[in-house]
Amino acid sequence: MNVSPRLLLPIAGAVVLMGAVLGVALWPAPALPPDAPEPVAPVAPPTPGATPTVRTPAPAPRVPAPPSVPTPAAPTAAVPPPPNATVVPIRPGDVVPEPESAHPLPQVNDAIEPEQPQTAQWKLEKTKRITLLLSRDVERLTRERDAAAQKGDERERQRLDTLIRRHQDRLRLLKDEAAKHSAAADLEPPTQ
Repeated sequence: MNVSPRLLLPIAGAVVLMGAVLGVALWPAPALPPDAPEPVAPVAPPTPGATPTVRTPAPAPRVPAPPSVPTPAAPTAAVPPPPNATVVPIRPGDVVPEPESAHPLPQVNDAIEPEQPQTAQWKLEKTKRITLLLSRDVERLTRERDAAAQKGDERERQRLDTLIRRHQDRLRLLKDEAAKHSAAADLEPPTQ
């Protein structure tokens, strides 16, 4: 049986919806806490000919809540686990994690080194380094472009051609910047 692709999504949605409805209907009722009042049984409908009597339950006496007194913190081992928790006994060699602290110790960071002066000579060296790396990239891309042309992959060759042109434009800008930094570095006093 082939199902049309147009019907696949609505059918899947219906299955998920039916699963959710069945899951809610068949989910077990939550357990009532021990201090909760018992649920009231439903009252049978009155029989015909009988006079209806209305019975209201007497209000339960209100028990005053004991004043909240802070209790001393018990060790974590004495705290009982929640009723639905899985308890695994501790075996030799197990490491019990430390409880999280409300006030962690402050982290000590390394000292921040002072920033090096960005002189014209420093800028010239950085520009030369970037130019060297970019020219290596152009050489690598040229080899890849030639290999793509030999394979007949026209799309890859065009993509690499575009990258090479962009890198070459950036190289021209970097060479202009290097010339400016070189002139500024010549005017700069030497550093020790």
